[in-house]
Amino acid sequence: MASIDTPSAAPANYDNDFWRFSLVVYGAEGVAAECLGLQDMLGIDVNVLLFCAWLGTRGAQLQRKDVEAAMRAVAVWQDDVVRPLRAIRQFTKTKCDDAAFRTSLKQIELRAEQIEQAKLFALSGQLAGAAPAADRRAAIVKNINECVAMAPRGAPVEAAAIAHLVDAALRVR
Repeated sequence: MASIDTPSAAPANYDNDFWRFSLVVYGAEGVAAECLGLQDMLGIDVNVLLFCAWLGTRGAQLQRKDVEAAMRAVAVWQDDVVRPLRAIRQFTKTKCDDAAFRTSLKQIELRAEQIEQAKLFALSGQLAGAAPAADRRAAIVKNINECVAMAPRGAPVEAAAIAHLVDAALRVR
């Protein structure tokens, strides 16, 4: 089995700008439903999707190679930790009456998501060469579309399918 964590010179920064952005944006009206819809329909990693949106808010326009780098950076963690935790949590919704246990699972899954986001945040400094954009909305949309195209079952999505995400991302400063 591949290592789920690569050694780095600096400790992970779990409470970072990207994590705080994600909490605000994902909590905005309609965003969770959009993100989960894309996850279910296309197999998209919601953390990578949010990462692409966050970088767009910072004026970075990502290329395919940038999105590929982000996906590679977290693929093992997503496949071996986050997805299995999500599957267990979803299974227990109908198979376990112990609400405290289900809450604990949800908290563990959220912490695993935060660790994944810390890995992406660490990568953001290496993507500094991404083309700058004057139009934040255009950068966010471009980045999201690059991410969607790279999803396992990637397909073009209509603007309405990401409207809440784009609008919520634009409101965060």
